Amino acid sequence: AEYFSENAASWDRIRSLHVPDRAVEAALLKLVGKRPFQSMLDLGTGTGRLLEIFAPLYRRGVGIDMSREMLTVARANLDKAGVANAQVRQGDIFSPPVERNAFDLVTIHQVLHYLDDPARAIGEAARLLRPSGRLVIVDFAPHNLEFLRDQHAHMRLGFSDRQIADWFEEAGLDLEESQEFEPRGQAEARLTVKLWLGRDRRLLIADPSNDTLPARETA
Repeated sequence: AEYFSENAASWDRIRSLHVPDRAVEAALLKLVGKRPFQSMLDLGTGTGRLLEIFAPLYRRGVGIDMSREMLTVARANLDKAGVANAQVRQGDIFSPPVERNAFDLVTIHQVLHYLDDPARAIGEAARLLRPSGRLVIVDFAPHNLEFLRDQHAHMRLGFSDRQIADWFEEAGLDLEESQEFEPRGQAEARLTVKLWLGRDRRLLIADPSNDTLPARETA
């Protein structure tokens, strides 16, 4: 909490040192597609960037973050971008203040490596998905840069495909796709970024009484 409080205003600059943002954002947009959907939740929303880039697709967006300073930055960014269909609120990723079975897309962007229990966070995120909803995680591949623990509050040094797949399995999600982004830029930027897409296994059944909102029944 102290780390994010101190670095909120310069967070995008700090992140740009080791993450190819444009490549990842382009991949996210391609992965999610152009079809509009009802609702999106961004856990650990930070500066609100994902809410901003997906705003043309969702009707309702919610961002959750523990840091008040980060939320201030996110609100300013969303206002500046003219995003009126999203809101951000303070909350814990392990018990987010939102309804369950309610979101078509849940994102966890560069958050898992700060958590002491990533599996629990993935399980909680899965419970927030609607049937057939998607969970997208962006984080680092396994690495050995120990200085990130001391200087940047990292608790985990990346994640393997197998680890994410196992956690998805425990949460009732199917791992549909993974992508890798090789490091580039400065000499210290030796971190490979990974993207994982999981989908809720429950089937979405059309509701004949509602032409706009799919039913939330499961098969």
